[in-house]
Order: sequence, then C-alpha cells, then structure tokens
Amino acid sequence: MVRNTDGLKRSARSRSKDAMQRATAAILLMQSEEAEINFRSVATRAKVSTAWLYGTKSLRDKLMKIRTTSPAGAGENLQQRQRLSHERVVATLRLRIRTLEEINRELKEQLEAIYGRLAVVQTKLGSCTERQNDALITCDRCSEAFRGT
Repeated sequence: MVRNTDGLKRSARSRSKDAMQRATAAILLMQSEEAEINFRSVATRAKVSTAWLYGTKSLRDKLMKIRTTSPAGAGENLQQRQRLSHERVVATLRLRIRTLEEINRELKEQLEAIYGRLAVVQTKLGSCTERQNDALITCDRCSEAFRGT
C-alpha cells in the first residue's frame, strides 16, 4: 500500500520555514534591543525549541557568532549582574545589622531592668546578710524581700 505523504511533507516544510522566520526575526529584534542573545532567550522569543535551534546549522552558527563577536555586551551584562548581586548582599547585611541592633537594644534594656532590681534587693538586704563559711545567710524578712522583687 502506497501512502500519499506529499501534504505531510509540505506542512513540515511550511512549519520549518515559519519557525526559521520567527527565529531570525527574534534575533534581529533582540540585537536592536541590545538584549542578551543566547539559545534559550531566542527560543523563548521565537517560540521554538532550543533543540530545534541547535539542530538548525545556519541558526546555530549565527548564534555562536553573535555570542563570540559581542564580548563587550556580555562583559557589561556580567558587570551589571555582579553589581546587582553585591547590592543584594549589602541590603541583606544591612537588614541583618538592623535586626541585631534591635535585639542588642532590647537586651540592654532588660539588663538595665535586672540591674535595677538587683540594686533594690541589695539595699533591702543591707545589713541582714553575713558570711558564714562562704555561705550567704539572710534573715527571713530579707529572703521574702528577695522573692518579692
């Protein structure tokens, strides 16, 4: 049985031609926009697969040439990405510093409050304490005062 595949072949050639036109148009548009040109970005813009781009020798060669002939753009893009990365690190560290300063301030306030309570207790204990065999002995009144503070 012989099958008529002419229509199928014609359709495949048409789709391939359309994809080639979309990919070429995407490359030209991206060059005019000075956008980063790589296989993935062209594939996304042209709505074709990266495998198809790699498989189409003329487009693959064109993309490889574009990538090697425009190192200045790639260098600027790299510098911009590095600058953004540094800015993010700095912002993260500044946030961390603010958080730690807030925690430090709260701990200082708590320490001041505890020192205040300690001063009150020491004045209440006053002369009621005495040392006996390296043990601190307090009277009942002072023990209650200590617990109440």
